[in-house]
Amino acid sequence: MKRMVTALLPAILFLLFIPAFASAQAGSTAQISGAVKDQSGGVLPGVDVTVTQVETGFTRSAVSDDNGGYVLPNLPVGPYRLEANLAGFRSYVQTGIVLTVNATPAINVVLALGAVSEQLTIRANAAMVETRSTGVGQLIENQRVLELPLNGRQVTDLLLLSPGVTVNT
Repeated sequence: MKRMVTALLPAILFLLFIPAFASAQAGSTAQISGAVKDQSGGVLPGVDVTVTQVETGFTRSAVSDDNGGYVLPNLPVGPYRLEANLAGFRSYVQTGIVLTVNATPAINVVLALGAVSEQLTIRANAAMVETRSTGVGQLIENQRVLELPLNGRQVTDLLLLSPGVTVNT
């Protein structure tokens, strides 16, 4: 009986911690979404939208739906370059998109009529205003965490870095 308990105990503990491991990975991605329109404001279905992570070359593509909308989910965090292409329109390129944990920027693309060989490049940061979720969150940089004088290295002390958080005594 004692052998069976000692053999099963590590397996049971492992099974208990699987949800904790899965939830630690759940929030380490971001997504980009938006709508593709022409210069007159009409929606453009069938546009190939591709994002490329600048540092690694990782790419993900989507095609805009009947309403011109597109979604690129589960993107690793980091800097990205967005491209949109449709025959008969100029290519659209936007750089300077930096995704952080759980970021969901809406990047609306406006394609101009033109030859296929023409390309429009936008060098600007995407607006990082969250409009789809009522949750409140903040990204704390690694360097700031390392420099923080945590009493006993309690992870809950990191909450005090966020504006509006106080300690109830």
